[in-house]
Amino acid sequence: MPKLTGNCLCGNVSFEADGDIALQANCHCTDCQQVTGAAFATLIFMSEDDVKITGETKRFEHSVDSGNSLTKDFCPNCGSQMFGGNAARPGSLALRAGSINEQEHIKPQFNVYASRKLDCVTLDSSIPAFEKMPV
Repeated sequence: MPKLTGNCLCGNVSFEADGDIALQANCHCTDCQQVTGAAFATLIFMSEDDVKITGETKRFEHSVDSGNSLTKDFCPNCGSQMFGGNAARPGSLALRAGSINEQEHIKPQFNVYASRKLDCVTLDSSIPAFEKMPV
């Protein structure tokens, strides 16, 4: 896998990721809609050991309907969402697709929380869609 790089809107937070991508997904849950201000979030999951972060982020932590605790890391200057974490997946880090420079490598493998997708969103029929988070 080629190295992925990225940064926030103002450039104060950047990253280099060099390792295997564990999975890529579009999430249509209400939390992802609210935190991104968009119809869904596209997340690229890697080992946090493979991601070098430069700059300081702020963290927001919250619980979701599964009972898991999620974290959202963002630039305190421009507010760009950069990274996410899930207490149920220690050692895994989610990169926000919009912050990645090498966008040709963003290829979501499935959609989750399709039951909550906005009516204006058409799902790619060539990838699986799950009504909720698969077990």
